[in-house]
Amino acid sequence: MKFAEKSWYQRSPVIVQSAVVSLYGLGGRIVRNEGQFRQILGELEESEWYSADQFQAMQDEKLRKLIAHCYEYVPFYRSVMQERGLAPRDIETTADLPKLPYVTKEDVRTRMKEFLSTAPERGRLYPSTSSGTTGTPLELLRDQYSVSFEQASLWRHWRIAGVPLWGRRATLRGHPVVPQRQTDPPYWRVNRAENQLIMSGFHLSDERARDFADAIRNFGAIALEAIPSPAYFLGRAMLEQNIRLELRCVVTSSEPLYPEHRVVIEEAFGCKVFDFYSQSERVCFGMECERHTGLHLAPEYGIVEYVEPEWEHDEGLVEIIGTGLNNFKMPLIRYRTEDFISFHPDACPCGRAMPLLPPLDTRAGGILRTPDGRNIAYSLVNYAFMGTKNFRKSQIIQDELDRIRVKIVPAPEYTEEDGRTLVEKLSSYLGEGVKITIELVDDIERARSGKYQWIVSNLDPLR
Repeated sequence: MKFAEKSWYQRSPVIVQSAVVSLYGLGGRIVRNEGQFRQILGELEESEWYSADQFQAMQDEKLRKLIAHCYEYVPFYRSVMQERGLAPRDIETTADLPKLPYVTKEDVRTRMKEFLSTAPERGRLYPSTSSGTTGTPLELLRDQYSVSFEQASLWRHWRIAGVPLWGRRATLRGHPVVPQRQTDPPYWRVNRAENQLIMSGFHLSDERARDFADAIRNFGAIALEAIPSPAYFLGRAMLEQNIRLELRCVVTSSEPLYPEHRVVIEEAFGCKVFDFYSQSERVCFGMECERHTGLHLAPEYGIVEYVEPEWEHDEGLVEIIGTGLNNFKMPLIRYRTEDFISFHPDACPCGRAMPLLPPLDTRAGGILRTPDGRNIAYSLVNYAFMGTKNFRKSQIIQDELDRIRVKIVPAPEYTEEDGRTLVEKLSSYLGEGVKITIELVDDIERARSGKYQWIVSNLDPLR
């Protein structure tokens, strides 16, 4: 389904758009109605309380199956193992993983076909695209089991947060289900197949806060899933206008959740925030439990290692290395996520033996502000970069409300058409009143903290 600004969907009446969104959502409902999803969810809710030894045994068993598959069917790993004189019997536990090299985003980008399994297909394949913030988005493929496992992992987290399967929820993320040019409500569409109210984060402003809050209340949502920044913008405006909601939980992901943002969100929506962490590459998954002491890494989902950055960095900073255990179509082993943490917390008092991961602080980006009063989080701007090509790195700089500069580190294949396409897509999100220019540069450096500041705003800070 194409929700792009110039698609037939965007030109259709609201009633047609809601019907299309519901039809699109029916695919997710079907996935969660089939036996594989429910079986995985049941297994995850049982293994949630495994001991550390049980988790280790589970990971070792899953890793052995993955390595044997990769050696037989995945050209990249077969070549790497043969070059190093390795056979599947040499990698039987997580302790053996360092025998294999790290895999980088550039490896996947330039050798994508070598990561694809040649085994006979069993069921449908699902395309996926990673963020384009630090370079050209990665084109990825997942098999049916991986999709079911992902959905089961997400819904285990929803249940921990107190939301039953099919519980009514509102969503405030980057779904472009409302035309950008639209200036009057409704700034949302209803996915009836999944009891979901999908709201447009691109239309948020202080003046529209009551419209959004009323929509959540009238829909009867018991929970909100959101990118932290839009949830904070809405919550802050609600508090300033003395608007309150009473939900069971707010589930956040896709960017750092800062402590001050958590306080505002919890007060405005009358509930606790449950954060989680994952990536488009699906190599590891972390979820916050009812004790809110950090993110529990899901051992069933992936194996996590830590490595110090190669550049000069703050003491204690490490990069997350992930090995996904459930996607046999395009396996990623020892994948460098380019996400960084600064410490490793103690065990959680909840009793789960899943190791803890502190909230990430290295996907940090700024906020773009528009002349019409909207605040657009960097995670929403990501959508403009989906499908773009031939960028090694990018950075967005806002000097004035109506002026944006985009620094691009071009790949050799870059052409002016790539730049024009990006400008057109960004304009569809930011509005025609914002002038966007492209600047080609040699590199964009990280800070010593590991942060890659993707959006740099030179405007006065938000209240």
